[in-house]
Amino acid sequence: MSDEGAHSSRRRRVRRSSASDGAQGRDRWILSYADFITLLFAFFVALYSISLKTQGNDRRLTETLNGVFDAVQKSVKPINIGQPIIGEPKDQDAVDVQPIPSNPPNMEVKAPDPIPESGVPQPTIYDVLDRVISSDFQSLQQSGQVSITESPQWVNLELKSALLFGEGEYQLTNEAVALLIVISNILKSYPAPILVDGNTDNLPVTSQRLISNWHLSSLRASSVVEELVYRGVDPKLIAPIGFSSEHPKVRNSSDAARQQNRRVVLRISKTQAANLYDYLFK
Repeated sequence: MSDEGAHSSRRRRVRRSSASDGAQGRDRWILSYADFITLLFAFFVALYSISLKTQGNDRRLTETLNGVFDAVQKSVKPINIGQPIIGEPKDQDAVDVQPIPSNPPNMEVKAPDPIPESGVPQPTIYDVLDRVISSDFQSLQQSGQVSITESPQWVNLELKSALLFGEGEYQLTNEAVALLIVISNILKSYPAPILVDGNTDNLPVTSQRLISNWHLSSLRASSVVEELVYRGVDPKLIAPIGFSSEHPKVRNSSDAARQQNRRVVLRISKTQAANLYDYLFK
């Protein structure tokens, strides 16, 4: 009787082991699928890099690829391949996504030299931003997605939300990251207090993840600040603020007007300071 019991116990253990091995074997396809997706991604990145390589600019190729890999880590949006159409007529909503320029601008911006003995003034941060936007992001400027103005105290760089985020989202798109890489290098060369304010239209949010437009505008401003700090902007000199729909450019009377009001504005002070808090409150 004891021998029969031992044999029966061994048979049960064998059956349990076989069932466990079968369950593990059924899940092994996930590894093959993950390898396939990784190789497919590498293939498209290689194609993209080859297209830039043919333009004969190794430095811009390296900088752009670095920006693309960083953008993939920060966004679930796919990388655009090809040349999307931009510049919609004024009576239509602006496109949500703008392409990365085919010739990305030089990512390095040298700090201005001291005023020479001749007394000729050096370019200001407004001059540099205006030149870079006009030359390297001309299509974005013409479509109204990017604009720059100045007042006696501030330089205002306005970025439309359709360029930076998906509808109702606060995570930056890949195109937004590529643009902010260029902006961050300029800001690092001209350190000054910066306020990043987020603005929405007056329509209530529909996402279950967001409470209100106060929440959305603050998160969008924070996303831009986080990216700029990640790229090297001094965190002591920059802070986000959300205005919800309380600071519109125009009345929210139509879809086109609401499109104008959904924006993020970088307000760069013309006065240097050690940190933003002392600049604002002391």
